[in-house]
Amino acid sequence: GDRSVDGLINRRLGESGLSANPPADRRSLIRRATYDLVGLPPTPDEVEAFERDDDPKAYERLIDRLLASPAYGERWGRHWLDVVRFGESNGFERNVIINNLWPFRDYVIRSINDDVAFDQFIREHLAGDTLEGATPETSVGTAFLVSGPYDDVGNQDPVQAAQIRANTLDEIIGATGQAFLGLTLGCARCHNHKFDPISQDDYYGLYATFAGVRHGAVPLASDDEKASRQVTLQPLTQRKAALEKERAELDSSIVKRGRE
Repeated sequence: GDRSVDGLINRRLGESGLSANPPADRRSLIRRATYDLVGLPPTPDEVEAFERDDDPKAYERLIDRLLASPAYGERWGRHWLDVVRFGESNGFERNVIINNLWPFRDYVIRSINDDVAFDQFIREHLAGDTLEGATPETSVGTAFLVSGPYDDVGNQDPVQAAQIRANTLDEIIGATGQAFLGLTLGCARCHNHKFDPISQDDYYGLYATFAGVRHGAVPLASDDEKASRQVTLQPLTQRKAALEKERAELDSSIVKRGRE
């Protein structure tokens, strides 16, 4: 019999006394494909042109055009950003806006539009800055680790500080398990998982893996770009130092005159 996906579905439908819907008309087809791939409706002109196009490869060309659109990565990148709990504020009590996390958003959109292999995409999320041949464009993938909610209120009590740190790493472990494994790993924080084959050893192995992660910002630039920036800034830095010295002397003399 027909071993294609459609064949298997149709056989099961037949067993249940059901049949598939008829093929969509061309107007419905272009609307469904366009909404699905780029999240926007087709223009009236695009609908009309597709309805009139009797080329057998017209649908294939439509799909290629939609996949080549920048809007494809923008639409599906939004779904992925939800999966990896991306947020541009850090949540908790202070909920501070993170002004410099947008390069990660752009990286996700770019990766989807460039058809980056999913296994490579995941590696860049977990360790993009340590991979061989890493560039600023791929290193930014590791912002995944710190783009979730983060308690930065702080606590002077060492026990509470340690608890907050443990909770921070637990959030990263949880996001990793859910995004890439489809598993909730948090249960193994306290005991071997009761239903899934995840032990406490597995959990604390991941804990050790992520133990070096710290929240914060790093320059998104290559070594050459950093060196070039230093050279450009050097005369400005010297001028600034001279002006600051001059200002300090003026402040000092004004205060001295005022006292006299």
